[in-house]
This record gives sequence, structure tokens and C-alpha cells, in this order.
Amino acid sequence: MTPRTLAELHDVYVWQVNAAIGRDRMDLVQQLADEFTDTVLRLMTAAEPAGCGRPGCAICAGLVVPAPPARRPRRRWWFRGHSSLK
Repeated sequence: MTPRTLAELHDVYVWQVNAAIGRDRMDLVQQLADEFTDTVLRLMTAAEPAGCGRPGCAICAGLVVPAPPARRPRRRWWFRGHSSLK
């Protein structure tokens, strides 16, 4: 995606947003803003490779799944320090 393409896309969306504001269509303004962001991100990432490009990379292959964080056992606060309740 070239800077010129991005500028042209921006100009189109600015014109559309200004027209929606002139018609008091704030719902359309929000929709256009979301659409612009999605379109730009899609265009910017379309030319990028999906992974790092290293042969045998386990992360890019999706073979490594991170383990969930370990949970500490819950203790009931009213039993702490009360030896008579044990």
C-alpha cells in the first residue's frame, strides 16, 4: 500500500464522513470510521507475510500453544491465623 493510495482512501472517507455529519447521521459516521479502519488494516497487512519466514518455526506453524498461567490455590481468609478452627 503506497502513501498515495492511503491518502486517496482517506480523502474519500473524509468526504463521506463530512456528508454524513451534514445530514446529522452520527450512526453513519461511526460505521464509516469503523469501515475505514478495517479497510486500511486489511490493505496494509495484505502484502505482509503471515509468518517470520524461518523454516521450521514452531510458532508460525501454530505448533506451540502457550500454557495458561498457573493459578494459586484459593484460601479462605477466615481460616488464616486461627489455629483453633483447624
